[in-house]
Parts: sequence; C-alpha cells; structure tokens
Amino acid sequence: MVVQGVTVDENAMTDAAADLPTDGGPRDRAPERRCIATGQSGSPDGMIRFVVAPGGEVVADMDGRLPGRGAWVTARADLLEQAIRRKAFPRAFKAPVKAGEDLIGTVERLLTARCLEYLGLGRRAGAVVAGYEKVRAWLDAGTVGAVSLASDAGDVAVSRMGALKGVPVVALLTRDEMGRALGRENAVNVAIAEGRLAKRFLAEAGRLAGFRDAPYPVDRVSAGLRENG
Repeated sequence: MVVQGVTVDENAMTDAAADLPTDGGPRDRAPERRCIATGQSGSPDGMIRFVVAPGGEVVADMDGRLPGRGAWVTARADLLEQAIRRKAFPRAFKAPVKAGEDLIGTVERLLTARCLEYLGLGRRAGAVVAGYEKVRAWLDAGTVGAVSLASDAGDVAVSRMGALKGVPVVALLTRDEMGRALGRENAVNVAIAEGRLAKRFLAEAGRLAGFRDAPYPVDRVSAGLRENG
C-alpha cells in the first residue's frame, strides 16, 4: 500500500530546512508539527518525533513523551531517509547529532510492535477476534471498528475482506506476526471491536503504512486510515 504524499523539491528545501524549529519538549502541545524533511506542517498523529540520546544519537520517540526537544518527520520511510541523507537532524537540533545506520528499520519494527501490542491487548480484553467465521459474525452484528487482514493472505481471503463495505481494512501485518500477538499459530482475518482501541490501532497502522507496502490492493485501506486515524 502506498501512502499518498507531497512531491518535494529537495533543492528548494536546502535553505528552508536550515531554520526548522524543534518542539519545546513533551509538554509542548502545539496542534501541528513541522516536518523537517518537507517543511510542511501537519497533525503529529501522522508524524514521528525524534529526540537526541545522551550520546548524541537521534532516536525515535514513538509516544512523544521523552524529555528534551524533539524534531518531527512525516511517517514515511522515504521522507525519513531524505531527512537523514540531507542532514536535516543536525540543522533542526543545531548540533552535530547522528542518525543510526538502521534508524528507518528500527522505526518500522517499533511501529509494527505497537500495532501487534494493540491486537494483543484487544484479545485479552475480549475486543479482538480472529478467524473468518468469527470476524464475519462480528461484521454482521455491526460491532467491528477495523479489520486487520494478513499481508500474506491468499486470494480468497483478500477477495472476502476487500468486498467489505464501510469497515477500514488494514493489510500490513503478516499472518505469523498477528498469530504470535494473539497466542495462536497464525491469523489471517482479525477484527477489532468499535471503540478507542480500534481507533488507536488504525492511527498506528496509518504510521506503519508509510514504512510497509501491502502486496495487494484492498479497498478503503487508505480511506479507512484517513477517516479513523
């Protein structure tokens, strides 16, 4: 799945990025943040905050709560790569900070873990079910806030879930990943009950979508994330 984004003129951004502000720390609750890769402002829900560790290395602050000043990047692998390559972090922090060699991969793993954690929490709270028949029953009852379809599901599962109407479908996690989160061998179809948990899962999946491509199109994946994230 490809998350739509703006086309960035990197040459035009060279001077503009030099004076991009950081935030004032975790207590700074500004409604919008400025991406240091594009220079554009937007909701922090669709961005990732980065802070500087004591050793001078840039680290991801997934919850936006770590102390110190932070710099924000729109949640897309290509824009994070651009920020690293064009040395936007040292300019933003006005210090010779370093971005680790696997920062992009680390962010993807952290986002994946957060999505899976929500599924695990939902299972323990009775707010998540797995298996087509159980998912179908919840859908028929109108109690589903989101569906997570395995990114390596077969054609039959894709056609079943792709035909859903009015339910956001996320296709970013593998069957093995979801299975481990739910304490079973694998999971292809997973439903999350309507409510706060589903909204949080969709918001996190919206960020993960900038780092993982679904191998096949599923209707309303992007629309669902935009509407519910």
